[in-house]
Amino acid sequence: MGRKEPAPDGLRRRRSTPLSSTVIRSLPSNRWDDYRNLRLESLKSDPSAFGTSFEEEEILTEAEWKRRMKNVLFAVSEDMSVGMIGYLFNERVKKKHIAELIGVYVTANHRGEGIGTKMLESALSSIRKNKAIVKVQLLVNPEQRAAVNVYEKFGFVVIGVLKKELKVGRKFYDVLFMEKML
Repeated sequence: MGRKEPAPDGLRRRRSTPLSSTVIRSLPSNRWDDYRNLRLESLKSDPSAFGTSFEEEEILTEAEWKRRMKNVLFAVSEDMSVGMIGYLFNERVKKKHIAELIGVYVTANHRGEGIGTKMLESALSSIRKNKAIVKVQLLVNPEQRAAVNVYEKFGFVVIGVLKKELKVGRKFYDVLFMEKML
């Protein structure tokens, strides 16, 4: 087996455990720092996968992290957050039938264990509880092949490519716009 890379500075290292011990659930707001740590880890380790930067989010307040946790599900293994998936419901009158998946991430040492699949199943189940929703959308960097494959497995289809949508350092990245009808 290959050597695991150290965790980004100041972020907790997570130990790999079997998927059967990993549960997908929301966390109480008093665990906002779990969300903050996981989100900052994601932005540092995979900056081209997200529309915001580490520098933009590291300055957010405790109140803002708690507010953002409302529709986030976490993959929890041995009481450690090892993955997350968020979803938003559109509040505009003409778009209340659309939900959006956001901020999907699994820690590097838990990838390949089926956690992304389990999180996506749980998020879609939560979204379906809102009977007004008929479509789910997401954006994904096409270089994130594992993520694209999971989305396609669940019936998401690419409906467009946003060219040079993200710029990280001096490099531009395209983004796939995907959707699934419920």
